[in-house]
Amino acid sequence: MAILLIPYRLSIVGNIQWLKNNKTGNAHIHFVGVKRGISISLFPVVQIYFGRFDQPFFSFSLSKKKGPIMIVNKKNKTIRRYIILGMAAFKEIHFDQFSLNGNLGFPNPMHTGMIFGWSNLLGNYFRTNNVDIAINPQFNNRFETDMHGYFRLKLIPGKVLWKAVKTYFKLKK
Repeated sequence: MAILLIPYRLSIVGNIQWLKNNKTGNAHIHFVGVKRGISISLFPVVQIYFGRFDQPFFSFSLSKKKGPIMIVNKKNKTIRRYIILGMAAFKEIHFDQFSLNGNLGFPNPMHTGMIFGWSNLLGNYFRTNNVDIAINPQFNNRFETDMHGYFRLKLIPGKVLWKAVKTYFKLKK
C-alpha cells in the first residue's frame, strides 16, 4: 500500500538524427526514480530494462504483434466516459521538465525558418528553469536534423488511482 503513496517520475527521452542517407534515433520511457527503475525502449526495438537506465541488470525484448493494438468501442457514450475519467486522473500528474535542443534543417529554407520562429516563440513564452528549447536552424536546402529531447512528469500513483476511481463512480450514477 505504501508503494502507491510514494512520488514517482515519468520521463520520456529520445533523439533523432537524419543526415543525408544515415537515419538513426531512439526513444525511451523511464519510470520510477531519477537513476533507477523501469525503462522501456520504444524505438528501434521494443525492449524493457530494470535497474539503472544506463547499465540495466536485466532486460528483455518484446516481439512485434501483428494486428490492431487497441480496439475502440464504437459507442460514443463509453468513449466519452473514458475521456472524462482520463482527464480527471491527468489532473493529478504534474509537469516537471521539458527540453528540446539540436540542429534542424528542411529542404525548403522557409519551413526551417518557420519552425525556428515558432520554437523561439514557445521557448520565450514558457521561459522558466523547467523549459529549455534551443533549436539551431540549418539553411542548407536538405533535410538534416540532430535533435535531443526529454519530457518529465511527477505523479503519486495512489492519488491518480483515487481520482480515477472517484470519477468512475460519479459517472456510474
